[in-house]
Amino acid sequence: MEYIVISFRSRAHTVRYAEFLRKSGTYCQIINTPKEAGVGCGLSVRVSVKDFAAAKRAVRITAFTSFAGFFLVKTVGVKRQVKSI
Repeated sequence: MEYIVISFRSRAHTVRYAEFLRKSGTYCQIINTPKEAGVGCGLSVRVSVKDFAAAKRAVRITAFTSFAGFFLVKTVGVKRQVKSI
């Protein structure tokens, strides 16, 4: 399983970003930031890999200064790999 995590240093920005995505028609979830990412406020937004382009556009549009990065999360068996993208 693969998915994208979008991390912010502000919980308020995380929630507002998720609301923006939902209003623009992109399915997303607010999740705990994977500890392997080592950034952010503890909450992140999760989107599918197919929605990555929409998520990137939304980051540019919202221009939140607390944006911390995009991460690709891969789960293979019981192992989770997190890579900055």
